[in-house]
Amino acid sequence: MSVGSYLALMGVWLAGVASPGPDAVLVVRQSALGSRRLGIAAALGIAAGIGVWVTVAMLGLAVGPPTVLAAVQILGGLLLLYLAVATVRAQSPTEAEEGEQPQSSSTSFVLGVATNITNPKAVVFFVAVFATLIPQDASGWDKLAVALLLIAAEAAWFGALAWFASTGVVEHWLRSHARAFARTTSVVFAILAGLVLWAGLRELLT
Repeated sequence: MSVGSYLALMGVWLAGVASPGPDAVLVVRQSALGSRRLGIAAALGIAAGIGVWVTVAMLGLAVGPPTVLAAVQILGGLLLLYLAVATVRAQSPTEAEEGEQPQSSSTSFVLGVATNITNPKAVVFFVAVFATLIPQDASGWDKLAVALLLIAAEAAWFGALAWFASTGVVEHWLRSHARAFARTTSVVFAILAGLVLWAGLRELLT
């Protein structure tokens, strides 16, 4: 692969990663309503999800008929709906009842993986865009380099987002507005869930 091919692929990828979506909302939620540890765990889970998509694309595996993609979208919509309900019910860290068990890093990691795998943005990128940006004659080393770059960029971006959302000033502001933040985040998750569910159901019915 030429330097131009790498730059084109990374440019499209970084634009997609930086754009708002379920992954970003999840990382901010875990960092603000939980801790930096949970935010970074979610970021690593998102990167692991990208690893799954990259593996599927690199091996040339068929994603499946439209009904499979529709099912993935519906699962993603249901997950986002669950996060909407869980977020609005979440307590401020300062209001948590004594003895309540905090969420584990492994749970946050799994949420990151699930959110990314069912993220429509990831589906579109790897099904419709990724294949067109990888030359047909790309070597195995080129493909491995691309996979590592994509995963590293994803982990770095969302790891930085988790760190920023849990810095002293930001964390203090978010904690002092925890109720409003939880409600706003819940509404965002609910809107995203509605859009994803509608897209999946429309795909199944057409």
